[in-house]
Amino acid sequence: MGSFLYLFSISAGLMAAVFYVIIKKSAQDKAQRIILTILILVFVMEYIGRYTSSRGINNSLLYNIGWVYIESLLLIFYFFTIEKVGCFKKWIKIFALAILLLGLFNTIYLQPVSSQFQYYTFLPFGLLIIYLCLRFLIKILNFRIYQSENLITLPHFWIVTGMLFFYCEALILFGIFQLSPNFILNNFMIFGNIN
Repeated sequence: MGSFLYLFSISAGLMAAVFYVIIKKSAQDKAQRIILTILILVFVMEYIGRYTSSRGINNSLLYNIGWVYIESLLLIFYFFTIEKVGCFKKWIKIFALAILLLGLFNTIYLQPVSSQFQYYTFLPFGLLIIYLCLRFLIKILNFRIYQSENLITLPHFWIVTGMLFFYCEALILFGIFQLSPNFILNNFMIFGNIN
């Protein structure tokens, strides 16, 4: 998918989400506001990222702060918000804090936040998000939550499924990039289309 089509699909999703929030004011909850915030963040980041990359500007700081840290924390907060088990909520907080501390160590000693993509911080964030996605989907499929809901009409099901596919692909793509940057650069269009 070209970068214009990618930005268009993000903006279409953002407009649909804003339209839904306007129409269903009474149904608006914290989880929906978090997803709307994430869509706004992603659109702004990708728009700026498209501009900076077209000018040959290193946009590592943008993606590290916006994607690795802010978006990951917002997604974790999304799962924290929809989680029903209080004990597990505490574990989510502990893991998120531990990853932030790892990110601080990574920034100081391994991968500078302003010049290099912080995969060593993104990896644990991504693994936590994938785990939370799988846990949520298993709970839905085993009818432990949303038993009376139609799965096809449940927005959380589609949001989490999309997150799961995106983060699996992103971890593989950026993991391969850490090991073999030339392979990714030579096949960027293929990997970009998977995204």
